[in-house]
Amino acid sequence: MVLCLDNPKHAIYMEKHFRQFNLISTLKYLLSALLIVIPLYPKFPIFNVPGTYVAIRAEDFLISAIALAWFLLVLRSGFSNFLKGKLNQAILLYLLAGLLSCLSSVFLTKTAPTHIVFLHWARRIEYLIPFFAAVEVIKYAKHARFLITSLFIATFFVFTFGFGQIHFNFPVITTQNEEYSKGLALRWIAGARLSSTFAGHYDLSAFLVVLLPISTALFWYYKKIKNRILFLVFSVLPSFWLILRAESRVSFISFLFGISVSLWLIKKRILIIPVLIATILCGVLFTNLGVRYKNSIKTYWQKITFVAPAFAQSAALERSRSKQTENEKPQMPSIFEDRSTAIRLNVEWPRAIRAFMKNPLLGTGYSSITLATDNDYLRLLGETGILGVSAFFLVILRLLMKLFGYIKIVRKNWSWYFVCGLAAGFAGLLLNATFIDVFEASKVAIIFWTLAGVAIGIVSRDEKA
Repeated sequence: MVLCLDNPKHAIYMEKHFRQFNLISTLKYLLSALLIVIPLYPKFPIFNVPGTYVAIRAEDFLISAIALAWFLLVLRSGFSNFLKGKLNQAILLYLLAGLLSCLSSVFLTKTAPTHIVFLHWARRIEYLIPFFAAVEVIKYAKHARFLITSLFIATFFVFTFGFGQIHFNFPVITTQNEEYSKGLALRWIAGARLSSTFAGHYDLSAFLVVLLPISTALFWYYKKIKNRILFLVFSVLPSFWLILRAESRVSFISFLFGISVSLWLIKKRILIIPVLIATILCGVLFTNLGVRYKNSIKTYWQKITFVAPAFAQSAALERSRSKQTENEKPQMPSIFEDRSTAIRLNVEWPRAIRAFMKNPLLGTGYSSITLATDNDYLRLLGETGILGVSAFFLVILRLLMKLFGYIKIVRKNWSWYFVCGLAAGFAGLLLNATFIDVFEASKVAIIFWTLAGVAIGIVSRDEKA
């Protein structure tokens, strides 16, 4: 097709695509900024929302700009094309299920304040906006490497800041309780788990569960030894050091699962066992992870070995109760507990199940079972019911189908290695979600959905090629 600017139709065509190119270029740099700001910028509040310690932060304004640019881009290309995508349909269905749950919470079960429940629903939309934007950017232009490089650079500085927290007294900003979320600057103390620029060590670990399988896959993309060494030194090893120092037991297991899947997908399966052994040895020898696992195993073993004696002693006490004097007290065996597991089993998970039983179809609304459940699936079940869980798993299913459908093509280029790594990181994150609310942690959720958007953009672009 030969374009002539003197022809009015050709001039309109050129103007349309020039504007579209400008929007794509704008989104490219906005998404790059997001992948730098989210990992690096501590969660300083700009102002708080009344009735909750959730705050409006700098990234909210950046995502608002991304939303505006994406909306204009989709408006020009037509919403009909956007609505045709099955994955987009599943995401919209998930958001609709969340909206119905909010309405049910406000008008039916009356289990959450109106402004709070809709704020949490809006947060879910906010986390997904970078996904839609990244898909559009990558579909029209090959900007994937630029965006992922931005994230790797940011991760190296996350490592630098974490190293500074341990050795140079850099401040620690966390939101693990209401007081800390006000932006208090703390200091790392010996024996504490590292959070670096993230809200807590759980968030940092969950982020690395996604990133390290991508780094593992991309490491094998490079053929020259020099490039592999540079990538290892500035990407893989800093991220690995961070997840070791974060010392999250659940996330470490999820990470091991993720890198195993990554090596399996890129057909380096012979390396899985040696890599796992070396990784576990590093965790045991150079951090407190080995001690934490040992204490957990010891705790559960003591609980198991005390079950029978406890029953026997309980029966004996029952028989001798009539012989006891008023001053005598029955002595029961000591109860050993793992604090985090006990909170999940005795408080958080039963609370989510009770919420589900109150309204099985739609749950009791976002925030109705407090800000933490430490199991994303039970939290989703309690807050949005069967409808919300079904819609969420439909999103997961269609996303995985897209990713693994592309992987089967076996194109040994950079994009293929990245998609393999992202699929493996996603698998690790899904495992991690059984004990941590990873899809509600803003830093983790925003980064994951942005990376997922990059991967789906690659798949969509290559499908049309």
